[in-house]
Amino acid sequence: MPTKAPKLIPNYINNAEEILAYAQDHGNFVRREKGKKNFHQAKEHGPISAFSSWFIHKDDPVTDLIFKHIPQDRTHCTQLVINKYEPGDYLVKHMDAQGGYWKFLLIYLTAGIEHFCWWDNDGKQHFIKEKAGSMLDMDIGLYHAVTEIQPGEPTKYSLCLLYE
Repeated sequence: MPTKAPKLIPNYINNAEEILAYAQDHGNFVRREKGKKNFHQAKEHGPISAFSSWFIHKDDPVTDLIFKHIPQDRTHCTQLVINKYEPGDYLVKHMDAQGGYWKFLLIYLTAGIEHFCWWDNDGKQHFIKEKAGSMLDMDIGLYHAVTEIQPGEPTKYSLCLLYE
């Protein structure tokens, strides 16, 4: 499936710090790794990711913070998830079209060393300069991953808006 290169849209939200603080204080993060109920695996018998997710209920007060500056995204958004990557965590190569939804927005809540990568149609890997508040506009069929967070690196957080 041909894909277009993702585009980083700076300052998509301007309250990333506020959302992050709420998530750190109130987030109900569930570990997603081998042996856990909510593990993430791109394909049967394939590698399994290791990271944590907070599957946000639509009535949680953080939803108002999330949509405060992007009300247009609230209309059709069906799922909100904040992913947390600590040292040793990673997300295996996959495409979101496998998840059954038609649109996916990724908003960075933290910045730091580049770990989010994607592959072009020739199989070449590219890294994205992650900036808090920026949104990655990417094709639903784009293969992507998060490389392993190394010891001593700060924890990374990203917000996913999913449209089923």
